[in-house]
Amino acid sequence: MNETVLAVPTAALAELLPSRGFVADASGWGTMAAATFLDRAAAEEDETHRQAIPYVVLRSGDGLFTYARNRRGNEARLHDLRSVGVGGHVNPADLSGGLAALATDPMTALGAAARRELAEEVRGVRDDAPLRWVGFIFDDADAVSRVHVGVVYALEADPMTVRLSDEGKMVDGRFVPIAGLAADASHYEGWSRLTIAHLADQW
Repeated sequence: MNETVLAVPTAALAELLPSRGFVADASGWGTMAAATFLDRAAAEEDETHRQAIPYVVLRSGDGLFTYARNRRGNEARLHDLRSVGVGGHVNPADLSGGLAALATDPMTALGAAARRELAEEVRGVRDDAPLRWVGFIFDDADAVSRVHVGVVYALEADPMTVRLSDEGKMVDGRFVPIAGLAADASHYEGWSRLTIAHLADQW
């Protein structure tokens, strides 16, 4: 079955976010006015657009929630790596007001998509816990990065209640002090390494 996903023009991102990596620059929200929906299979090969991926980091005190991806997951490039972000693609059903709502209030519109993805992957997070936008991941490190842009949110969570929903493809969920993560992020996927480095400087 074909999947339709939200994507933004790479040229617009490059104009508003001239730097690469983890970019805490709110001007990037301006690119969402030009967003469109594309066939996912085609978008994976099209570097003129980047698929928008809400990426939620769960925080408790000085710790971040991390988990490992095993070989049952769909994304082979992430197998055997750890992550600090929970996220996924944005589909038309995620935007109750359509692309018009995204252009009017993109932070809220993508936040709703982020909450949907979080609810699918993690249990024990309060529905009313505030989402805080942290930044964008706009990276050219590899072919996969060049067709995706991360929209990073942070959310306070209770380590006593948080657990993974699917212990099949995502395993070993736990909170780890960010200082420890920053000291050795070699086992984490690329977006997580960028996020850890940024948050270690900010928190």
